[in-house]
Amino acid sequence: MAEPKITWARLLQVKQRQWTDHWSPDYVAGIFADPMEAPGISTASILRPVKLGGRQLHTLSFNETCAALLALYNPACFEVFDQRILSPAPRPHLLHGHPKADGLRLAPFKGTIDVVDRLGTLGKHPKVRAQIGADPARWPWVPFPYFGDLTLCLEDSRGPYVVDWPVKDKCEDFRRRGPKKSRARPDEDDPGVVARTKLQEIYFSDAGIRSKQVVGRSIDFHLRCNLRELFLDDSYRLSVDAATCLELIDEWNQTVGADVPAYLTAYRLAKSFKLQPREVTAMLKQGIWTRQIRVNLFQPVDMDQPLHPEVEDVLVKYADWFTR
Repeated sequence: MAEPKITWARLLQVKQRQWTDHWSPDYVAGIFADPMEAPGISTASILRPVKLGGRQLHTLSFNETCAALLALYNPACFEVFDQRILSPAPRPHLLHGHPKADGLRLAPFKGTIDVVDRLGTLGKHPKVRAQIGADPARWPWVPFPYFGDLTLCLEDSRGPYVVDWPVKDKCEDFRRRGPKKSRARPDEDDPGVVARTKLQEIYFSDAGIRSKQVVGRSIDFHLRCNLRELFLDDSYRLSVDAATCLELIDEWNQTVGADVPAYLTAYRLAKSFKLQPREVTAMLKQGIWTRQIRVNLFQPVDMDQPLHPEVEDVLVKYADWFTR
């Protein structure tokens, strides 16, 4: 729920990026994970997922990065909107115009102005003076948009759907402000934070979209580490053809559960297929990332250890995060 500086120049920049809908690889985040735009206390990252055409996916906190990796790991997720505006005015559903949604009846958004009007907090909505004309006294006030964190587009047996993920470190962060360097915050719910959380929930529910509050620390520690390590090889370019890839994936699958360190298997397969061990290792990690090789992601996946078979499916454990 990061909010950028509210200026006319910033609004024009956001309009250029997001007023026209785009899908990956052409989608552009409303807030960039760089020193100019990311919050000063954030741990910002830029991911370039193959699934999204290699475009930049901007996360503004460590928790957002972990959540984004979990979303990308799910084969049902075909789009992740990062730092997307919540439109002040009515607008079509986020799936409007996508080929997967052809023929679906999609509820539109009513807009954040409509939401805050219903909540009785219209005066709290961000606004900025539109610098149109030479006389500043005549510059009109226009609404400035709120931003979401991660919004997922997924597909199941019933077709495509959207789930919104507001991301925080702890559950109470959806009700309370974080600490400031200058002073401690009261240990009680903050009406402004509660209202902001409610606004986003209602905004998406108007369009039939569920908001799932994601607590970053609820993602298992070893899973977070493994997903990050696997993602590092997501874009590694392999020199072998598809048939050889499948053959190597099968070879790797046969070693899952065997008491043999993974690096020894990598050297054996590299010699057998006349490849570099680095490429065989990348193939392993890509195979795990794409769920063609199933290992236990709730304990460290290290090349100097055997590959342990999957005990619990990640997507079963976190199934509620992805449901309609």
